[in-house]
Amino acid sequence: MTRPIALLATLACLVLACGCGVPKQKIPVSTDPLGATVYADGRKTCSSTPCSVSLDRTSDHLLTIVKEGYVQEEIVIRRRFKPDRALRDGILSGIVKGGDPETVAAETAREVDEQERSGEAYELVPPIVTIRLTPAGKEI
Repeated sequence: MTRPIALLATLACLVLACGCGVPKQKIPVSTDPLGATVYADGRKTCSSTPCSVSLDRTSDHLLTIVKEGYVQEEIVIRRRFKPDRALRDGILSGIVKGGDPETVAAETAREVDEQERSGEAYELVPPIVTIRLTPAGKEI
């Protein structure tokens, strides 16, 4: 292999390796009063609200919101299957690869499966967290 081809092959591998990360979604978190600490799945992710936490779309998450003098709050962030993009990508790929119904169906199934495995076919809900903290000792 000549030097320029080897260099191009190496660069292509690096680009592919770097582009395959787990899809993330930013969830804005706001509290009243401001200044709470946010933990995502037990790890401190934000020292003072308002802020955003970046979460993998491959699983559900638990946000814990803590502020001294206030009741701790926990919010479950769930992943929701949203196949719209995968269906669109599969249909377009099937049309480009032949356009017959079998090819379109096979490409659509492949794309949905691939995006489901990678997490790209999911979104996290709620997409925004806004919560009013309850002063300690005044729980309802």
